[in-house]
Amino acid sequence: MVRGNLRGSALRGALAANCGVAFLLFGYDQGVLGAVISLPSFRREFNNPDRNLEGIIASIYDIGCLVGAILAFLTADRFGRKGSVNVGTWIMVVGTILQTSATENIQMILSRVVTGIGNGMNTVNVPIWQAESFKSHNRGALLIIQSALIALGHPLSTFMGLASRQAEPSSFGWRWPIAFQGVFIVLILLTLPFLPESPRWLVQHGRLDEATDVFARLGGKQATIQDPAILRERDEVIASVEEERSLGEASWGEVFTEGKNRNLSRVLLGVGPYM
Repeated sequence: MVRGNLRGSALRGALAANCGVAFLLFGYDQGVLGAVISLPSFRREFNNPDRNLEGIIASIYDIGCLVGAILAFLTADRFGRKGSVNVGTWIMVVGTILQTSATENIQMILSRVVTGIGNGMNTVNVPIWQAESFKSHNRGALLIIQSALIALGHPLSTFMGLASRQAEPSSFGWRWPIAFQGVFIVLILLTLPFLPESPRWLVQHGRLDEATDVFARLGGKQATIQDPAILRERDEVIASVEEERSLGEASWGEVFTEGKNRNLSRVLLGVGPYM
């Protein structure tokens, strides 16, 4: 169920903003620990971790992201794109609270895994949700914005860590930059109820009336579910989904081979912004 009555450019803008905050959060979370791990208050809190332990605390987050990305394959079709983003973001709520309140190395390590799982799920689902909700001619510009926001998030976390040095020797100096990701999380959760599910996912699950309504709402303030342009857009997605089903399930081998569809090139292009 979608709250409110956003339509047209207002709805598309809200959806793009929600996805943009998620991309910004991904970049921020990648860099925030590096911004605080050298602070005296952090090192004192965790008994001056050696280089090996520092490496574990920092890198375990990416292991969580990997697990979350794998889980996203299971949740995206079951709960929908929007539903999966909601699940991933709530997992990040738990991870952020645990990180911010950490007083032991094991708590920090486990909380980094939890946060990574949530962000890994969102990293997979948010681009799919965005791509399936916008027309094809918008997707190139949105990809550029996505990459820019990821790149912006990292230095933002660095500057946050630099500013928080003023709070030394209080533990607020390292807890605040970690807690600040909660601002992005709250923005995502507050706007999600006003945004629609991916119309393509709705078509895939036979919810054609809902999909038609989403197409109309995204189409503009004057668009209705009877408009020929809206019905044509819905029918194109239906035909695309039916064609995919007729081809059968794709294998993992196809993902990593070039072929006529240049699948490997597409995978590498998608991976690039996250490296």
